[in-house]
Amino acid sequence: MRHLRVPSAQTQRWLLHCKANGWLAEGPVRPLSDEHRGLPLSDSAPSDDHSVWEGLDVVVLEPVVPAPSHWTDRLPEPLCNLPPSTWPSAYELQGDVLMVKLEAGAEPYANEVANAMLAQLPNVRLVCADEGVTGDFRVRSLRPIASRNGNMSTKTTVREHGFAMTVDPAVAYFSSRLSTQREHTLEAVRALRQVREEPLVVADPYAGVGPAFPLLLDEPGLVSGWLAGDLNPDAVELLEDNLTRWSAGKGHEPALTVCRDALSWADDPSLRGQADVLLVNLPHDSIDHLPHLLPLLAIRRPVLIRGWAIRSRGSEEADSDQIRNMCTDGGMVVNRVSVTPVKGFSSTKAFVAFEVHGQVQQAFSS
Repeated sequence: MRHLRVPSAQTQRWLLHCKANGWLAEGPVRPLSDEHRGLPLSDSAPSDDHSVWEGLDVVVLEPVVPAPSHWTDRLPEPLCNLPPSTWPSAYELQGDVLMVKLEAGAEPYANEVANAMLAQLPNVRLVCADEGVTGDFRVRSLRPIASRNGNMSTKTTVREHGFAMTVDPAVAYFSSRLSTQREHTLEAVRALRQVREEPLVVADPYAGVGPAFPLLLDEPGLVSGWLAGDLNPDAVELLEDNLTRWSAGKGHEPALTVCRDALSWADDPSLRGQADVLLVNLPHDSIDHLPHLLPLLAIRRPVLIRGWAIRSRGSEEADSDQIRNMCTDGGMVVNRVSVTPVKGFSSTKAFVAFEVHGQVQQAFSS
């Protein structure tokens, strides 16, 4: 295709001139060097040596082939004739690991799918078949299919709110969907810090790989220490790695990482009565577990509970009453309880955030 070679500084002038005379073809202006650009010419434009070009050169360039707009455009040609419903319509990305569910029709072409995705998505290192969530720890069964550089490890790094977090979706649950809720937690902890006028201890018995902590630990004077843990030992290994990085050089105390069932934490004197902030993120059981977790809270000073749960739609008032009664029965003076829907979960269920503000007057009974 013919292109008029013009000095970069004259690009706009010649674009307008060619367009006004109907000589400009569809297509991009091509960079030819630091000093020159190529303007695409239509078939009706004058000959290469015509005086209208004022001595500028006309050059022939290979036409620009648009990059495929979707990964399915990169599949081998014989597969392009298969029904579009054959191919997965969605996938999930954690760091540089892409997880895709392959239905029966796509399974025989798993390698072709993975290679097409790698070609389309330059930030992806590894493509895995997601074969569903298994076990008590909600861990994905992942089958690595293809890697860009031969590294088949599912361990990767996620960035959230500017912080690097080590995750491994094949061994520990992590979701970015509560990212905004983690910002709300920061705001709530800040508010309690203003009331208390001292750094706070945060307990997170269902911490997973620790996504609640980087925002909290980054703010000077907000958090004095933590009690963090999970029942999944693989999650705790990643949690310890992340907490070490996020807290480096800051001297937090306590700095306890626990691999234990949260229902038994209150049996440990080193954990009991330590927390100013309690985070409860076990959505199917958060509210039922509250009586077992309340003994972690500090006594005779304002405290905060933030949790997340899956509840019946429209039950916020009843849930608030239930939470208030649980805390009151444990010896807590409750100043405020809120239950706020965050998003839908099903036609009958909603994912909610709950928050409790109060003060413990006496040691909780376990």
